[in-house]
Amino acid sequence: MAAITTLIVFLLACLLGLLNLSPDQSTLDRSLAPLIWAAVCLLAVAVVRSLFVGVYLSDRHIRVRSWFRTYTIPLDAETRCRTDRWSSWFVTRGTPYRSVQMLFLSWTREGRRTSRSFPATAVRRSRAIAQVDVVNAFISATAAGAAPAVRDFARGSEWLRITADSRRRLAERDAERDRRGTHA
Repeated sequence: MAAITTLIVFLLACLLGLLNLSPDQSTLDRSLAPLIWAAVCLLAVAVVRSLFVGVYLSDRHIRVRSWFRTYTIPLDAETRCRTDRWSSWFVTRGTPYRSVQMLFLSWTREGRRTSRSFPATAVRRSRAIAQVDVVNAFISATAAGAAPAVRDFARGSEWLRITADSRRRLAERDAERDRRGTHA
């Protein structure tokens, strides 16, 4: 939420700067105005797109929306979801980062097994584990023919139950590691 707020504040500051032109601007500054307007427009598109980045469940597929692309993964009995450590050449120099994880989905399409991680889903480890639990519970319920209510899994009663259970299991695992004195 802080990122979207920062983007909006920055966008408004850019717009105010572009709308309140100083009469003593140089010719170079005035000639760069179209480039600045294009950058502000791209920033506005990024702000709007950020509202839709995420994982969306439906009775036929899972849709993962990233910054630049939307992926549609078919739901079947073999669709699986797990966490994967996030890494970035820009931020971590390619080294997997333990405390930030992303979703990794594997599925079958046209008889071919496909797997992919989705960096746009990167969140703190506990949140990623809870998301994986929710997605896998939804996949299992759909594969069993239970036709779950998507709304229950998207921040509804099932989501609350599964994430509470996930937090409890994670706390128990961390307590066990602390008791043994190991931190993996």
